[in-house]
Amino acid sequence: LVGIIQNGTSKRAIGLRADMDALPMQEINTFEHASRHPGKMHACGHDGHTAMLLGAAHHLAQHRNFDGTVYLVFQPAEEGGAGAREMINDGLFTRFPMDAIYGMHN
Repeated sequence: LVGIIQNGTSKRAIGLRADMDALPMQEINTFEHASRHPGKMHACGHDGHTAMLLGAAHHLAQHRNFDGTVYLVFQPAEEGGAGAREMINDGLFTRFPMDAIYGMHN
């Protein structure tokens, strides 16, 4: 999934990337936001990664204090599923040309 936020006239573009996959493990906590799917959970911070990218998207869409394009890359299958490779093979950088792409891990 790739979102696009454009502002101004610059041809410059960056990508912001977050992984969003669930892992095959049972969540044992009782938080209200715990997984509702037995044997699957957003461990390793993946729910946080997605939330941070959505927060960045919201901020950029509201303030638009940049000139160019920001691609919001929500990558599946980060944990051993080769999601990045599949997105690249599917034309990620051809369809969404970027000068740089940034990701983080919490």
